[in-house]
Amino acid sequence: MPTDPDVVVELASRPERDRGVVDPKLVRWIAFIVITISLTACTVLCILAIWRFTESDAVWRAIATFIVVSIATAIFTVVNEKLG
Repeated sequence: MPTDPDVVVELASRPERDRGVVDPKLVRWIAFIVITISLTACTVLCILAIWRFTESDAVWRAIATFIVVSIATAIFTVVNEKLG
């Protein structure tokens, strides 16, 4: 009984492809940019409110908008990768 096989079979593996309707790397990059811009705008508005250059009502609206935009971007990213 030989210990070394005469024939070695290697299974060809498919190259891993990112799944997504839209390219997931592009979606993640755009999501990062959108969230970064939103966060920067909120930070600037908060600083302006601290120095009383704007109303505090604008700050709360900006923070609420930031939260909505961030959640929507995250949901889109997840759905894109799951449906792809």
